[in-house]
Amino acid sequence: MNILLVDDDIVDRKMIRRSLIKGGIEHQLTEVESVEEGIIAIEQLSFDLLLLDYNMPAKNGLDLLIELKRINHIRDLTIVMISNAQSDELVLKCLDLGVQDFLLKEEVTASILSRSIIQARKRFELESQLHNSYLQVKEMAELDALTGLYNRYYFEETCQRLMQAGKSRYSCAGVLIVDIVDFKKINDRFGHEAADQLLVELGASFKRHTKPEDIVSRFGGDEFACLLVSCDNPLQIKIEAEKLIKLLSRTYSIMSMDIRCQVRMGLALYPLNGKRADDLIRFADIALFRSKSAKSSAACIFEDNMQTEFQMKYNVEQDLRGAIDKQELELAFQPIVDIRQGKVVSLEALIRWPTAQFTSSPQEFILVAEESRLIEPLGKWIIEHAIYTLKQINSKFGYPIRLAINLSPLQLVDMSLPAFINDCLERANMEGGLFTFELTETALLNDSERVMTSLNRIKDIGCKLALDDFGTGYSSISHLLNYPIDIVKVDKSLTDRIEADEMGERVFFGLINMLKSLQLSIVVEGVERYQQYYACKEANVDKVQGYYFSSPVSESSVINTIRAINKDLAREVDARR
Repeated sequence: MNILLVDDDIVDRKMIRRSLIKGGIEHQLTEVESVEEGIIAIEQLSFDLLLLDYNMPAKNGLDLLIELKRINHIRDLTIVMISNAQSDELVLKCLDLGVQDFLLKEEVTASILSRSIIQARKRFELESQLHNSYLQVKEMAELDALTGLYNRYYFEETCQRLMQAGKSRYSCAGVLIVDIVDFKKINDRFGHEAADQLLVELGASFKRHTKPEDIVSRFGGDEFACLLVSCDNPLQIKIEAEKLIKLLSRTYSIMSMDIRCQVRMGLALYPLNGKRADDLIRFADIALFRSKSAKSSAACIFEDNMQTEFQMKYNVEQDLRGAIDKQELELAFQPIVDIRQGKVVSLEALIRWPTAQFTSSPQEFILVAEESRLIEPLGKWIIEHAIYTLKQINSKFGYPIRLAINLSPLQLVDMSLPAFINDCLERANMEGGLFTFELTETALLNDSERVMTSLNRIKDIGCKLALDDFGTGYSSISHLLNYPIDIVKVDKSLTDRIEADEMGERVFFGLINMLKSLQLSIVVEGVERYQQYYACKEANVDKVQGYYFSSPVSESSVINTIRAINKDLAREVDARR
């Protein structure tokens, strides 16, 4: 047994030395005279037992115990405190600091010291067993049950500990947060079991392609994290992050199925972006949020301005969530006029948020709704409320007025949407033929197979489909040929060019003729002036929509607005006669 004796009194050291020999304990004894020498000896050599004097000049035995706890050596030693003085308070302090036994020097004999050492060693063994059991339970609590990786709790705790040690150990480190693009679609398409197995495979791949000193964790769902400490500088971390994206983004063979997986990544750098683990994790999460918004496949590194943007979007999201729950949103309606019939034949339903605290712009809060998936409950509320409202409107007129409702890209890949629409129609006792669902061309670029299935099911209900904003962005004739589109809505940007120059006018008339040759119904948007309205009539356009007739109006005003427009159009028809 290797024993360290720390005592400033040479007489006491001799007494203890003799007691050890007489007690028959086989040992190797090292003697030092101060706390400082004791710490040096413990750091340089290996000991089984520490015999520690309490009363010493400069620093006492408690100071040594405190230092051992600080440098994480307190659990490596059996400790017996030997003192000339005894009090209950002192004994309790010693026990709290890891001492296994306490002896008065005046009581020390060979047999008492021998018994104390044996008992102390036994207590130490029991404490070690308990501690090891605790560590095993703790490890089980810190592991993700599905992947076997560390969970978020362990990652955050370890991150914080390493960041504190990082002042001396690490010049640079990176916190990476990774998620799977469109994981919900994978889940829906291949099933939960396959999706779970994908998470297991991806986690194993993540672990395999990082170094042992790096920490890989699964936060939950499809979100993983990694603390990169094996890199020497920010550029190396960036290179390693990009490499990980390429390695993780691949086709996985799961349950005899090939599942294509693409990951996104947010990255925060220590100490450049922060020195606290919770800050770095939050910043990496914000960078991941930006990566989602930008639809980028590269690792997105946190920048200071992202926090302001993220906070704004977070505020809008929380405010919008409350507005949906409290039904604080409203619908506005913009009339669509049939030129030949000279009356309002349709309306477009538009969402409005009068109680918004941060932004009332539909473009802004709809974007947040899509990114946060709030578009799903919001979109369903719009559909249900719009169908009910049209029923009330049509009860006031002698002819049926149709209604156009916008669908987001996320709604189009929701396979439950057609059934929801049908259910709303049945409950309202309304025909599907009265409704048009508008979609943008960008919505057709995502998961075309699911989009096509969804569109066909909506058509089966009897509803029509309109391609919105045609003439901007991707504008592809193939969309008109490949998808079951009934109506094309010509974008305002083309309407504005009618008066701008001769080329703009030729483009407008050429586009209208092309669409008519495809036997598609046409609605021209953004008609604000008489010249634009006149050009639409000259081009034999079916229907027009814009501020020339009316801006979007509230639910309470829409009936009077329709009547006023119809009255004006009737006068125009009479004047032509």
